[in-house]
Parts: sequence; C-alpha cells; structure tokens
Amino acid sequence: MSPADNDQSEAELLKALLAERDLPCPVCGYNLRAIASTNCPECGATLDLRVGSTDLKLGPWVVSLLALSLSLGCVALYTIITGIPILLSPYARDSPGIFTWFAITLTFGVGCTLLLWRLIRTRKKFWAKPRKAQCRSAVLYALLPSAILVSPVVIRLLSRMF
Repeated sequence: MSPADNDQSEAELLKALLAERDLPCPVCGYNLRAIASTNCPECGATLDLRVGSTDLKLGPWVVSLLALSLSLGCVALYTIITGIPILLSPYARDSPGIFTWFAITLTFGVGCTLLLWRLIRTRKKFWAKPRKAQCRSAVLYALLPSAILVSPVVIRLLSRMF
C-alpha cells in the first residue's frame, strides 16, 4: 500500500467516523457531524485520526513540574531582590558573606534547573511508572529543592556552633 493510498484510506475512515457521530473540532469546537472533507468547515483546522489513552496519569508529573518551576522562580526572585542591593553596596566586595550568598543561590538555581531538565527529558519513563511510583517520585521532586536550599544553611549553622 502506497503512502497516498494510506492517506486516502485514513481520510475515508475519518469521514465514516464523523458521518454517524457528533464530535467537536479540537480547535474551535464546531460539530463535525457529516463533514465532506478532512478540514473543519468553521476554522479550517486539518483533522486526522489518533489513538489516545485515558490512563496517562499526568497529575504527579505536573505536581513535580510545578514544584521545581516554583522553586526555580523563587530563587530567581530572591536573587534579584537581595542581589541587587548587595552588589550595589560599596562594602559588598569586602564582605565574606557575599561569596556564601552567591554559592547558595547558584547551587539552588543549578540544582533546580538540572532536576527540571531531568524531569522533562525522562517524562515518558515517568508516565510509564505505576501510579504509586509516580506519587513517590513527585514527593521526591517536591522535596529535593527544599533539601538543596536548606543544606547550605544547615552547614553554615553547624559551622557556627562548633
């Protein structure tokens, strides 16, 4: 079967499906019952047949994505709010705390960026996991930014104690 024949048969299958059903256009919502072409008559969107799944389980992945994105946004905001006054201060270059501040924010920003990149790159593996494993991973992705942020603070506090 040639590609042209395959396209023709898909178009015929789509028309046969829509001949008997009230299905909306995925772009504009127009009722596609009994249309004559493979384009929506209302908005002109090209239509095709697809197989989907209702078992995609995006909830834990979205929670992980939001947790990492919010953490990254918070570190960017923190860096801007605290960094500009520190860097504009004439005493900033002499302060040993400036290096600690910069190291903490840089570590947190890079850590969140790497976790976010990993989550996006491995999303298909994440979606293929059972629901319990996805939830465990979501909790881990939500807690890791906190651990990255808290660890330098804890280390600094412990170093002052001893």
